[in-house]
Amino acid sequence: MEKNEVVEVAECGCCGMREECTVDYIGWVKGRFGGVWVCGLCEEGIKDEQARLGVGVEAAMVVHSKFRETANVDTTVCIARSLLHLLKKVISSTNTTTTSSSSQP
Repeated sequence: MEKNEVVEVAECGCCGMREECTVDYIGWVKGRFGGVWVCGLCEEGIKDEQARLGVGVEAAMVVHSKFRETANVDTTVCIARSLLHLLKKVISSTNTTTTSSSSQP
């Protein structure tokens, strides 16, 4: 991030988590999600819903938001679970890449 970039606090439209972001990034995310800023964890959840249901961004956001409302889980616990899920994905893809590379002659 450059020194002259304007930074604002953005609040996730799904979970309420706040994050400092550049104005340009906030605009870019809002453009992708119908004018709503979503954090990276909710973005992953929305992408998962899109893949699982084969729906567009707006429908996936509704499903993700309803899940969050009905899950009745503390936001901190939800964020921790999302991070754990994300780490598992990264580790499994890294292991797959490493295994494939090492098995090559």
